[in-house]
Amino acid sequence: MADVTVRPDGAGSGPGTDTEPVDGRLIGVDHVDKVFSTRAGDVHAVRDVSLSVRRGETLGLVGESGSGKSTMARLMMGLMAPTDGTVTFDGVDLSTVRHGDMRRLRAQMQMVFQNPYGSLLPHYSVSANVAEPLRLHKRGDKRSRRQRAIELLTMVGVNPRFADHYPRQFSGGQQQRVAIARALALEPKLLMCDEPTSSLDVSIQAQVLALLDELRAGLGLTLVFISHNLAVVERFADRVAVMCLGQVVEIAPTEILFDSPRHPYTQQLLAAVLPVSKDPLPAPATPWQPEAGDLPLREVAPGHYVRDCTT
Repeated sequence: MADVTVRPDGAGSGPGTDTEPVDGRLIGVDHVDKVFSTRAGDVHAVRDVSLSVRRGETLGLVGESGSGKSTMARLMMGLMAPTDGTVTFDGVDLSTVRHGDMRRLRAQMQMVFQNPYGSLLPHYSVSANVAEPLRLHKRGDKRSRRQRAIELLTMVGVNPRFADHYPRQFSGGQQQRVAIARALALEPKLLMCDEPTSSLDVSIQAQVLALLDELRAGLGLTLVFISHNLAVVERFADRVAVMCLGQVVEIAPTEILFDSPRHPYTQQLLAAVLPVSKDPLPAPATPWQPEAGDLPLREVAPGHYVRDCTT
């Protein structure tokens, strides 16, 4: 592991280090590797990733299929352990938490999935779906749980008159609202949103994103938004981390990353997006190919980190 030089503001400046001050971060990922053993050999799904998620922000996590985004989500949620490195949530090293304590800690981090219908219990009413986390965590009685479910459905824009309807009776957008209400039942600090709008029509996507943004502001939530849809991330995220083959190759505030991408892989991703309101960014003259070995992130501008590469 490379040495870390700590600046006065508390941020690391050494190769591959955390790119945000430790104070004020909800999630800390420090030099994390994840290796899966298969019959064909070891698969290095995540390689030396270090990043932070600040309290109250939305971090976009983007990259092509197989880049390691979903594995990173599971590591951040404590659903799997890293092969090396540490993941902290609210200052707690997840590798040190016992099973019973992890269950209580995980109540503070909830997932919003890509397919809302597949994530809901089809034989439960929507109010019962929303109340299910409360029942599992033994919070309140049946009456209070139902009342809380009605409040949450109202909060996300689902008419409480339909509380006893079943998920199949709702549109995809309404189902996702129900799924979001359920994710909020335990009053989490973090919502991990894994492609939460990719199965929805464009107009419905905008409504769901507006709802998530409103909830983040109103409830003080922190969001990690995983997506391959760069247009959605540009509209929604405060900062963006770009992953390629298990590594973070660039992290920057959203506007800076989209206007001035510095890593060739980021440039290729943005050049492949069909332009809507502005001219497309030019693709690199020579398509970039990842180099073997671990290369460090370096700060090229305030808050803008790029993994070293040869171009």
